[in-house]
Amino acid sequence: MKRNKFAIITAILLGSIAAWFYINNGKGTINQSFRNFAVEDPTSVDKIILKKSKITIFLEKQTSGSWTVNGKYPANNNSLKSLLYTLKNIDIKEPIGKSEQDSIIKELLEKGTICEIYQNHELTKAYYVGKEISDHSGTYMVLIDLKTMQPSAKSFVTYIPGVEGNLAANYFIEEKAWRDHTVFHYHSTDIKSVKMEVPLYPEAGYELELKGNNNYQITILPTKQVLNNLDTSAVKQYLSYFEQLNFENFESDLTSTQINLLVKSSPLNILTVTDNEGIVNKVCFYPLKNLHNILDKNGKPLKFDPERMLALLSNGKDVVVVKFYEFGKIMPPASYFQRK
Repeated sequence: MKRNKFAIITAILLGSIAAWFYINNGKGTINQSFRNFAVEDPTSVDKIILKKSKITIFLEKQTSGSWTVNGKYPANNNSLKSLLYTLKNIDIKEPIGKSEQDSIIKELLEKGTICEIYQNHELTKAYYVGKEISDHSGTYMVLIDLKTMQPSAKSFVTYIPGVEGNLAANYFIEEKAWRDHTVFHYHSTDIKSVKMEVPLYPEAGYELELKGNNNYQITILPTKQVLNNLDTSAVKQYLSYFEQLNFENFESDLTSTQINLLVKSSPLNILTVTDNEGIVNKVCFYPLKNLHNILDKNGKPLKFDPERMLALLSNGKDVVVVKFYEFGKIMPPASYFQRK
């Protein structure tokens, strides 16, 4: 009798569990639609649109494999890698409690950033990205229903397992921040000539021309004098510096009026690189005022920053900050190329 009673209770329990899974199976599918933030194959992503307030950023993958920002500028590869890594590895840390759902979703709609993801030219995922939670261990997000383009009923705290930091930092919407920071990017064999002009000291200017087969010529600009006794190893070393030179950041301390005055002033020097296709990359360099109260060895403020300078890029519009340590290498005197 006891065995029969135990068997009946066990059957009821097992039946109840089976019924629970059956009833909640459909709900599990719905829940999955609420929480499926990750992109399994980020290599198939060919467009990402970020929106906040009245600002929209279009990141698009070209047939060459490179990415552009708003159809105008090359994209910053490091920023893109971080975003694509986030798209693939984002996970749910915890759901939002019922009492907070409405307020969190409302805040996401009002202050969040919309991220739309396209794979093979089709919109496959969209969600709102919000702020960090109070302990900085996760970020508020809510998926968007692609049929209605309305937020789902449930928001979540998201994170990347094993990685600390605010995920929202990878979804920024400043155009300049998404742009590539490359100033010069050449293989030495792609360069036809490099011209160094020094407006205040014209006699210091020169032009390096590549004639092929390790044949180089350096001409002093004012006199047209050809430099003799060249050290080809020094020339090759110099050309290698152009392989990848990036600026640090866009200049943000100067007003538009100050930038216009800067552009009209005489630069420290002008570097013009012409490649084998005849494409010219002309960059002007200017001193950067000492805005951080850097002192000389006597404790007096320097007039100019000893570690950085300004550069006007080839487009004639963007003024950026570059480091002397990196760019000083491509500004040697002509004597650098002669055998000692």
